[in-house]
Amino acid sequence: MSDKPKLRPVDEPIAPQAAGNPDAAADLAIDQEHLEEYVNSGSEGEPGDVVCQRPPRGIFFTVPPEPSKPWQNRGFFWFLEIENRDPFIVHPSIAEQKKDEEDTLRPVLIVRYTTMSGDEALWALKLDPPEGKSNSYNRSAMNILELAQKGFWMRIMSAQRGQQKNKSYRYQKSKKTLEQVPPKYSQRTFKELIDQCFKDRVITDLDHEIWEILANGSTK
Repeated sequence: MSDKPKLRPVDEPIAPQAAGNPDAAADLAIDQEHLEEYVNSGSEGEPGDVVCQRPPRGIFFTVPPEPSKPWQNRGFFWFLEIENRDPFIVHPSIAEQKKDEEDTLRPVLIVRYTTMSGDEALWALKLDPPEGKSNSYNRSAMNILELAQKGFWMRIMSAQRGQQKNKSYRYQKSKKTLEQVPPKYSQRTFKELIDQCFKDRVITDLDHEIWEILANGSTK
């Protein structure tokens, strides 16, 4: 008598069992050992990007105080700004040659700031010309900067409706103090922030393509 088990035919085929749910995104993770070198290639704890933009509306921010010169966290720069393009920084010697003929070029004060949630960025404040009509937006932005550097969390707000003749930024002070919510700044210097933000957008000669674009246009 044979000890072999008896086999019976099965009416329905048995579906193969896959490991995990093929429709779940988390199950598509690549083995950590093979790609660990990619995530460890950058600096630890530092943001990977720096933007130059006005502090966003609805967000409280502050700036480092600058009690004396030389400044550590701000500086004057020549700024070339075209609509729908990221701005450029222009070398002073080149800016002096172009400032009288190019209305996209102007001096600005670039200041380091951080938001209450810890996002660090640069703010380019426009300056009124020495012998020109002052701009209420420029003045109000400088006023907000002065208050922020005195140790307040500030929020920029738009002009109220009906104040079209005297357009300016309004502001709001947070009731939270810097002692209650200490500002968070990275270990990067101001120079490092500028270099990282404008690394591909520095104009140092008259042969830069931007001058041709401004003179004759571009199809891009």
